[in-house]
Amino acid sequence: MANAIRIVLICLGLAVALFGIGIDSLLPGASPGLNLPQLLIIFAGLGISVFAYYARLPALRRRLDAFSRRSAIGAALVTVITLLALELLLAALGMSVYSGSGQTPADTHHKFLTLCDDAGCRYRYDAVRDWCAREELNGRYCIVNRQGYADDEEFIAGADYAQRTRVLTLGDSFTHGFSAEVGQSFVETIEARHPDIVVWNAAFSGTGTNQAVASFEELAPILQPDLTILGFYWNDFTDNLLPISSRYEAVDRRGRRVYVRPFRFDAWENLVAIDEATARYYAAHGVYPPANEVERILGSARLGTLLLRFRDSIAEIGLAERRLASGVEVTRLYLRQLRDLASSHDSALLVVLIPHIHELSGESERYDLALGLMEELELPYVPLENIMTVDEDYVPVPDGHWSNSGHQKVGALLSDCIQIFIASGSLDDCVHVLMP
Repeated sequence: MANAIRIVLICLGLAVALFGIGIDSLLPGASPGLNLPQLLIIFAGLGISVFAYYARLPALRRRLDAFSRRSAIGAALVTVITLLALELLLAALGMSVYSGSGQTPADTHHKFLTLCDDAGCRYRYDAVRDWCAREELNGRYCIVNRQGYADDEEFIAGADYAQRTRVLTLGDSFTHGFSAEVGQSFVETIEARHPDIVVWNAAFSGTGTNQAVASFEELAPILQPDLTILGFYWNDFTDNLLPISSRYEAVDRRGRRVYVRPFRFDAWENLVAIDEATARYYAAHGVYPPANEVERILGSARLGTLLLRFRDSIAEIGLAERRLASGVEVTRLYLRQLRDLASSHDSALLVVLIPHIHELSGESERYDLALGLMEELELPYVPLENIMTVDEDYVPVPDGHWSNSGHQKVGALLSDCIQIFIASGSLDDCVHVLMP
């Protein structure tokens, strides 16, 4: 009987290890290679097999037989007391639990400010105006047109548009004008310097090039832009791995802005959708929900949280490189799609490469990758790393966006290029533009 049990345990352990090795074939879209969860499964299976095999050794059996029930109970008590003491110590030190597990209920009543669908993300006009009227929101947050874009002009073709130069701007928070005072963003600077042209700002904070493609497809038939300007920032590589509807902007009962993220990546880098109720709850706590029930239970204890965070630190090894490589491939497709769409509408496309605040003081892999894509796809672009300064043109970290000075500097540069474009119909003669 004992030998039969050992054989069963050995086979079971080997089966678990093989399951860990081949789990990629059972998970559609799973990343290739062995990641941390797989390694844990493999080692657990091998551990069961090794223990079952060596359990038949006489010396080990004599030791197991000598281990009395009283000793086992004593060891269990010492273990439980030690774990409890460590848990209390970590709680006294203020250590937070993992992914919001065990958090007390929070205000999950959110009024959503944004709407995301196949046409991209936009603001809910009525919701924004309501909060602005109550002075819960102010400044740039209150600039929104009825189409839901951060522009004080309605996106409706005017009778004189055919006689005016038309410019469509796309991008994320930099192009939106985040951190600039009203009237000071680079898009608003262009409008002030060229009052005779039409400028539509369709940028939306927290989105990638996929949003730019969707916005262009919706607005280009209406505006028929002569020039399309895309603000490209380094985190577009990551944002493009997520659906357009990867972040909803909302306001809670206290007037605080929160971001509800209805998607996350699991341990195998698969994209997982999160139901709205769960997303609201964890957004109120400012954390992501646990990936599964085991993680939720472990994450409710601080010792379990230490284990999960240790797992994350190991899993992160090489993850950034793999995710960046995937982001580059996806971004290449979106940029090519936008280039072809602009060409089909006879719109010149100009990319503004926006450097991160830390990229001004040293080389950046992401910025270099973006430069490479511009050259590969033959996209005209404006590099800004040589004209921006950290102290004058950026809001300090953790914000990291442009200050009024930075926006006005970029707006002046682009205004010069637009003046040349108006006169000649081309960007070739603008010294700030690099033509691949």
